[in-house]
Amino acid sequence: MALTLDTRQRAMLQEMGITVWLPKPAATAPAVVTMAAAQRPAVAATAVETSPAPVLAPAVPAPDAGAPAAAVAVTAPTATPTTHTAAPAAAPAPAPEATPCAEWRMSPAVQAYPQATGGSADNAWLVIWECANPATPLEGDTGKLLNNMLRALRLHHSRHVWIASVQRPGQDDVPVASLPAAPVDWQPLTPCLQTCVQQTHPARVLVLGMHTARAVLGSQEALGRLRAQVHQIHHTPAVVSYDPAYLLRSPHAKPAAWADLCRAHALHPPPAA
Repeated sequence: MALTLDTRQRAMLQEMGITVWLPKPAATAPAVVTMAAAQRPAVAATAVETSPAPVLAPAVPAPDAGAPAAAVAVTAPTATPTTHTAAPAAAPAPAPEATPCAEWRMSPAVQAYPQATGGSADNAWLVIWECANPATPLEGDTGKLLNNMLRALRLHHSRHVWIASVQRPGQDDVPVASLPAAPVDWQPLTPCLQTCVQQTHPARVLVLGMHTARAVLGSQEALGRLRAQVHQIHHTPAVVSYDPAYLLRSPHAKPAAWADLCRAHALHPPPAA
């Protein structure tokens, strides 16, 4: 019984896994193969294609029998040079940040009115306060207020008005934004204060601000009690008053600050040694 199948029918049988055997002509390859048989040659062919071809050494021609024997030099294959990639340079270690000072510091005193021509060295003033710009203490809003206070006492005519700035522990230099920053020769408070008094020979010292007064006088009293008495700094009378920054925030305290300045102005210079 002959089994005649067209192409579509044979494909359906192959997908169903049914093997169809047909007579194989003598000189031709089988026309129908199973799905499994079709896959095996493909896999084998793929393996053959991906396997590396063997490298055959070049044939060296045999020397002529009549010629003298000679050494045959075989050149070894040249090794491929290995490229070494240089390791990236290590980034420089960041510079250590400056550690804020853990104690009060003081800058050398500067003249408040260096262009003035009057005044007496026996009636000199030394003003100590927290100034944002020690090199130009009368600049900025707080400096202008202090300048007005000193001018009210007509001290702007004296060459002997000195201003020294102090800085509390843990603070960095933060100058006024509108003024150029200048390096400050900060020194420990205690020895710098003594040196400053010896160099300026003030008749009185005006200390502005509670924190500054506590650091300079070595006291923990409230500002009201500090303002109510006359202190001694290296045998020089001293008066405590409000900080100009506080007066800008609290204008009602300006009359009391003016009274403190008048009390300091009335102090007599210390007797000559």
